[in-house]
Amino acid sequence: MNEKKKVVARINVRDVRIAFLVTDGSEGATYEDSILIPGTMQIQLAPRVASAALHGDGRARHQENRVSGYDVTFDHNMIPPQVLSKMKGQKYINGIRRSNVNAQPKEFAMGWVVDLIGGVEVTWLPKCLASPSNKNIQQTTDTVNYSTDSLTVASFPLEYNGDYEYIADTTDTESDFNESDVAEFLKTVPAVPPEGSIVPAEDNALPTGITEDS
Repeated sequence: MNEKKKVVARINVRDVRIAFLVTDGSEGATYEDSILIPGTMQIQLAPRVASAALHGDGRARHQENRVSGYDVTFDHNMIPPQVLSKMKGQKYINGIRRSNVNAQPKEFAMGWVVDLIGGVEVTWLPKCLASPSNKNIQQTTDTVNYSTDSLTVASFPLEYNGDYEYIADTTDTESDFNESDVAEFLKTVPAVPPEGSIVPAEDNALPTGITEDS
């Protein structure tokens, strides 16, 4: 096992990928090939939490908090129009994007890399839906002003197994996951966590064709 450095801070986000969801059911989750979206500026995640408190004898006796996904803000230089159109269920033909009131957004997975001082962290949100995007369009005056896109994304658990996030971290001294594994992990959505990861639900099944020895 390679020696790993102590993490000090997260310093950069890069290599955002989108993979459109094809199926999500009892037999597993499948995706189209992932698409690299260069130009990420910032990603903010706010957990969506369902809370309930049990009271008895005039006091709180128990409280349960469950995270069911994230509300994500994705700030970007410019999201490619072909990708943005597909996210929103719009038609894109010969350079023209057609927005229609009946368009149905398409579900997708979203992954990215965070550079750490001493390592790398890779995240996948396996099921997301995009809301209408904001645009910041500015005029160039005495200085050059850049116009950017801001996309709000809601992430949800997979129907298949209830998973809503996968994170791989090269700084974990107990694992063999290293920076040489990052590109492969980011290439496809890990519908099943890598071997050795903690799977909370006992009934999480492996996809067809994959065994414990794979």
